[in-house]
Amino acid sequence: MSYKYDVSILMPAIRTHQWLMLYGSLYNACREHSWELVLVSPFDLPPEMTHFDNVKLIKDYGAPTRAAQIGAIQCEGEFMYHCVDDAIFLPDVIDGAIKFLREQNNKKLVVNMRYREGAQYGGGTLPGQFWLAHYHEELRLAGIPKDYKISCHHFMRMDYFKELGGWDCKYEYINHPLHDLMFRVQADGGKLVDSPMDATTCNHYVNKTGDHAPIYDAQTFSDKPIFDAIYSQPGNAAASRIHIDLNNWQQSSPIWKRRFKYDEEGNLPESYDDLGYNK
Repeated sequence: MSYKYDVSILMPAIRTHQWLMLYGSLYNACREHSWELVLVSPFDLPPEMTHFDNVKLIKDYGAPTRAAQIGAIQCEGEFMYHCVDDAIFLPDVIDGAIKFLREQNNKKLVVNMRYREGAQYGGGTLPGQFWLAHYHEELRLAGIPKDYKISCHHFMRMDYFKELGGWDCKYEYINHPLHDLMFRVQADGGKLVDSPMDATTCNHYVNKTGDHAPIYDAQTFSDKPIFDAIYSQPGNAAASRIHIDLNNWQQSSPIWKRRFKYDEEGNLPESYDDLGYNK
């Protein structure tokens, strides 16, 4: 199979004011391979980015998980790297991940692209045990084996992602389906390997601060109950649902009403500024 790019860097995205910085950091992260940036957003590219031929903007007002799934299906890279639009990529990390996965030649091998996060990008490197599922109290569920790892920013073969069916779009925000996908990888005999260094530094919004309220509410009141119902069953809950329908995004709403609301004239927001958040 031939691919247009070595890697597709994919993210649901609304923070248009951060995209140029993000894009620029990719040049130092991936100097030896071809790449595309795939943004799924209801908002237009900033004018200074419209001439980049390796940026793909897909318009959608849906929830982040739906947006990510739509974007993944349209990626044209051999590998896919899921990330977030408040990330700054660090030097050489993407080149290293591609080289490692090609040397290993195992389609079920996933690189956990370690990140650090903090207010105004001030976070430090997270401890190694952070990437173990049972390090987190909310993931100490009967259906999650104690040796399972997590990866929120995962780097994997595009064809294997599609074979598994990608993320489950019954979740609104993408946190729980990221865990679900990685548990399904491991139930399928796959393995997660931590990147040797931090791959990105990210901004961090706590609870309902900044533009985070819809995400907080979606995770807390919608996604967590769904996830807990599946993974509270004793045993290995992911083993019974390794493969899902890649087109499951079609069952999700085309408008994520927690974030995107109609104004008095019946129009949806057309820019980040229209959302009313402070940058």
